[in-house]
Amino acid sequence: MSTLTSLGAADLRAVISGYADALAAHREVINRLNVYPVPDGDTGTNMALTLASVAAELDGADADLASVCAAIAHGSLMGARGNSGVILSQILRGLSFGIRDADAEGRAVDGAVFATSLAAAAEAAYGAVGRPVEGTILTVVRVAAEHAVAAADGGADLLATVEAAHLGATEALASTPDLLPVLRDAGVVDSGGTGLVLLFDVALHVIDGRDVPDAPLDTEGASAEFIAAFDAAHEHGDGSLASLRYEVMFLLDAPDSSIVGFKDVWATLGDSIVVVGGEGLWNCHIHTDDIGPCIEAGIEVGRPRSIRITDLLEELADVEEERWVREATPMAPEPSIVHEPVPCAVVAVSVGDGVRRIFHSLGVQVVVTGGQTMNPSTAQLLEAVESAPADDVVLLPNNKNIIPVA
Repeated sequence: MSTLTSLGAADLRAVISGYADALAAHREVINRLNVYPVPDGDTGTNMALTLASVAAELDGADADLASVCAAIAHGSLMGARGNSGVILSQILRGLSFGIRDADAEGRAVDGAVFATSLAAAAEAAYGAVGRPVEGTILTVVRVAAEHAVAAADGGADLLATVEAAHLGATEALASTPDLLPVLRDAGVVDSGGTGLVLLFDVALHVIDGRDVPDAPLDTEGASAEFIAAFDAAHEHGDGSLASLRYEVMFLLDAPDSSIVGFKDVWATLGDSIVVVGGEGLWNCHIHTDDIGPCIEAGIEVGRPRSIRITDLLEELADVEEERWVREATPMAPEPSIVHEPVPCAVVAVSVGDGVRRIFHSLGVQVVVTGGQTMNPSTAQLLEAVESAPADDVVLLPNNKNIIPVA
């Protein structure tokens, strides 16, 4: 194929469609790198679902460039999922708005337009986050934009400008462990930034026919390198944020003038705050322990809808369970806590460090690792019962699949 000198409507469609496919293919890789802000292994899934929404919106869009840009902006806002998906939606909206404005002025979408649009996208992404943190997808998009602008200012064409953005994004991604200690401790690069680099890979494919990297890890978990990264992530996750139990997301119909005050209220209720949108429609994301006040803050300024609440503690337990199933680690009673003899002891089956701590705080003497897909054997439960410091024992299987064995 010949190298493109500017992007048309069909080319932009191809970039978004290819990016959606690439994120779907690399989803498990990105999930396994997910350390920050909560090591819940869903960054790749959230980014892929966000792009799937954009691709679906594009299916119903007209063929002109303005309609394609409008579909990207609306689809990314409405379909954004999770912290990473919301930030990614703002990046896509910034890009599409810049391309739309250039098209409306009769300018070709060349290197200069791509660079200024990417710079606007980076600025919008930082503006959407309550407390921007370097070493994340924000760093990657900012450095990519800086490289693109420098190249375009030097007279680079579209291909050279996107090459510069790709180089900047790749270098910034490699530096993320130096900027964010939790990444360095886990020995991984940022997951959201990893997903963003694929956007530039796909753009280079559309512009110049270059290959998009294959995913180095399939859904069966064949790569020991990424298995180790995933496990390290869950060992070294940032407790200050992971301790916030719930992820709250909703669409908010509210006047643009009310959003600064709304974000100020949210800043007192949690962290990982991302609010993106405009023209009366906003996509809002927060990690919090106070679900009610977060939703009430939305009601104060407008109408929250499509409310989605995720129990992060439960999600982390599911991740630990998935890892146990993958590694087939033998289960055994937890031996580290010694209790004084009691008239009646309690043995509970549980997965997840947080749940185990709760059980111990409530007086449970022995906890056996187990759950929906990691059922302990009769022998393992018997060993736990016999190790309990009492003649009488209450056994809590906590899952219908474990009741027969109990």
